[in-house]
Amino acid sequence: MRKSLFLASTVVIVLSSLNSYAETIQIPSWVKNTAKWWSEGQVDDSDFVKGIEYLIREGIVQLPIQENSTSVLGDPHIPSWIKISAGWWASGQISDKDFVKGIQFLVQARIIQMNNTLPFIISSSAFEDNGTIPTQYTCYGNNVSPHLTISGVPQNAKSLVLTVVDIDAPSGPFTHWIMWNISPSVTKLSGENMTFPQGITSDGTHGYKGPCPPSGTHRYFFTLYALDTSLNLDPNTTRNVLEQAMSGHVIDKTFLMGTYSRI
Repeated sequence: MRKSLFLASTVVIVLSSLNSYAETIQIPSWVKNTAKWWSEGQVDDSDFVKGIEYLIREGIVQLPIQENSTSVLGDPHIPSWIKISAGWWASGQISDKDFVKGIQFLVQARIIQMNNTLPFIISSSAFEDNGTIPTQYTCYGNNVSPHLTISGVPQNAKSLVLTVVDIDAPSGPFTHWIMWNISPSVTKLSGENMTFPQGITSDGTHGYKGPCPPSGTHRYFFTLYALDTSLNLDPNTTRNVLEQAMSGHVIDKTFLMGTYSRI
């Protein structure tokens, strides 16, 4: 523990000596939320990496000129002691400016490696990551699925899997949607091309069930997985069965988080 604290403290000290690339740093709240969840062990390294990829792609974190890459992070396995610094930043003990310096240091020191692939991302025209899901996509509206956009699918992916889960449901994570054997060539998921196999939700219905929280604000994770295989499952498949079937076959994953509260 002492070694971890020493390393984290050393990084913070080193960071303060680095030059900043911008006078004003504006980091989206969802990146800080992801860092907080990562520091608490609620999401894994690859999810934290997605936030860093965004900062690099938007030019908030600048890379050394000699890298000559597409500014995307490679190996998502980050030393665990970095979580301490992420936790400090998420709780306001480290400023946004110092956090950006820290990421630049980690890249330059090659603690975080670079490659030339595009980031695997799921997004929606209906709401931003960490934004509010419009009522029309919930049980209080039209109960239709939001349009989703997919990019950066790994070249060796054989199929994609989508799950939508409410992690704040009173009785535990509630499954709102599962879909598998999505073609890796698909860039959009909407009512027009929803022909891929779908399973059942936590209340036994088939297909998409919109957010329907009884009270309070709930978080809904739209998680997209890239697999190295296709799955042979029946229409009555649950999320637990799906997750067992794709165990050991996940190449990469990405997520989009939306919130909703009953009006």
